[in-house]
Amino acid sequence: MQQFQKEIPTQPQITPQPNQQQQKTIIYIENLDQGISEDYLYRKFKEVGEIASLKITKDKSTQKSKGQAFITFIHPDSAEEARKKFNNQIFIRNSIRVKPYFNFHGADKKANIFISNLPEDADDLELEQEFSRFGTVLSVDVHRDQTGKQLNYGYVQFERKEDAENLIKRIQNHPLTHKGKLLKLEQFKAQSERKVESTSIYLRAFAAPLPQHLSAQDSAMRSFEYGWSLVIKDYLTRVQGDQVRDCFVKIDSVTRQPWAMITFDTFDQAKVNLDLCESQRKHPCFNSGARVALDLIKKNGPPANSDGSLQFTIQQIEPFFEEMSKDPFDTFKGESDNFFFNMVYSKHLNPDERLIIIQNIKEDVTKEQISEFLGQFGKVIRLTIRKTKNPRFQVQQCFVHYQTLEDSKRARSELYDDANEKIVNKRKEIFKDGRAVANILLSKTMRKEFKEIKKQSQNIFANPGGRQLLQPQIPNYQMMPPPMPFPHPHPQRNPQRGQRYPFPPSQRPVQRPPVNMIKPTEPIRNVEKYQPNFLQEFMDYQTVQSRMEDFLKIPTDSQRQVLGNLLFQKVFDVVKDKESTKKLVGMLIDPSQFEIGDILNMFDDVNELQTYIDDGLQLIREEQKGN
Repeated sequence: MQQFQKEIPTQPQITPQPNQQQQKTIIYIENLDQGISEDYLYRKFKEVGEIASLKITKDKSTQKSKGQAFITFIHPDSAEEARKKFNNQIFIRNSIRVKPYFNFHGADKKANIFISNLPEDADDLELEQEFSRFGTVLSVDVHRDQTGKQLNYGYVQFERKEDAENLIKRIQNHPLTHKGKLLKLEQFKAQSERKVESTSIYLRAFAAPLPQHLSAQDSAMRSFEYGWSLVIKDYLTRVQGDQVRDCFVKIDSVTRQPWAMITFDTFDQAKVNLDLCESQRKHPCFNSGARVALDLIKKNGPPANSDGSLQFTIQQIEPFFEEMSKDPFDTFKGESDNFFFNMVYSKHLNPDERLIIIQNIKEDVTKEQISEFLGQFGKVIRLTIRKTKNPRFQVQQCFVHYQTLEDSKRARSELYDDANEKIVNKRKEIFKDGRAVANILLSKTMRKEFKEIKKQSQNIFANPGGRQLLQPQIPNYQMMPPPMPFPHPHPQRNPQRGQRYPFPPSQRPVQRPPVNMIKPTEPIRNVEKYQPNFLQEFMDYQTVQSRMEDFLKIPTDSQRQVLGNLLFQKVFDVVKDKESTKKLVGMLIDPSQFEIGDILNMFDDVNELQTYIDDGLQLIREEQKGN
């Protein structure tokens, strides 16, 4: 090993900003095994050429390998040979990935293209050869997840923006395929650019399903997809006068129904067409026929493959369209009961307000019952019932997607209409305590952000408007005095005559019934205040866990009281002050801030509970200063 260490160049650092010629001599390696050292890499890669420098990147704090390395060769040919020879080869246990070094920050962003719908076995080198037909390619990067699994999208960086722009224009008439998959290409956009108003709309299931025997034939599927794209473009441009940049249509292999992605020149055009779908529950561009679609194909000609060959001929597809025109359920008539539409926004920024999550559903309620109940508010496109993932907290909930925004708004409004006796009775049948909970479903990213915001600015510790801190109904145990070592005389309890009531009548103390005093010489008995049955039934958290199904059946207020009782000792062990503990526990079981599931998680997540305690104590101190 010392021999190889001596051979490694003493200056392994690569040039911070190498020029284009220098970049060709550098390779970037990822997914290295933790046991691989620099001398191991040097011994392997020296086989393809002389090495100028080599560096494995390490974590600054732990000094452990990050699984990445940079190697600079003397000659560019050696770097290219290394990529061909070692890419996807197994080193120790991991299959490594060898890529050309590329300084993305110094490249022209307008020459970068985003690729999606890649095949599962897409290879960087093969894609580079494919795209090199359209210009000089600097880099191809297929993205992977944290486990190393290859995803279906990536980026290709051209040297010149003109090459990227010409390729985008070319695929509008000549789609690009790779290993049988139709690639989707679009120009790279920075995050700030992607936040602008969308110009695309998504239309799904806008026509009747194709017959089974036609959907099994590839040429029929492709010709119907192409025919639909021409029908939609023709109506939008000829009848409505819209400027359509792109219209992509696919037929779902499962439902056999078409869906389309239409991109307009402006946001206003996209919004007008979306509003048309909202008001009519369909779009007039779908009202056509198979013969019209075939005529448009004859007029525009069949589409071509990436190599210039035709995907099909008119003679091949004429029988399909003739058969479809005689079918009473001609798909080109655009009739559908489950038509769905949406503006193509980022889900992170714009949640779909038609998608609602319904919670607090009884365990024995069926999908048919909830579907019938929610269907009275509007057209339901999709409804899914599932249980929460938390095995300790198995709660049934429902995801319902309404067709229009008006349907969703009506559901979220009339669901809580207490004046409607029919709805009130149905709520009692379906929801626990007759209390329905309906919210717009946020994306995973947005839910995470909302949880942080809830903790930091809108949570129980913000105390908006000077709201008084709640105190839980926690059973108090009477504190008994210690036994007296010997009897002693008590001071006179009754005042002398004339001094019985020194206060004005309005301030006189209320007379209370006599209390049986414990004589000092008698042994002191533990007197416990009466507890509700639920507090006695769930006296520890282990019982709650083991009997979670029974626990969730008791009233919600009693659930909070039980959990507050169990939290009391955990919080007191940290705070060491009874009054502060009461206030903190009151915050933690406040129904306006935490769901039951959130409170249950506090017993498992010690760090989260400690955060709440720290923030609560800070609020209490600020309140005391204000007083």
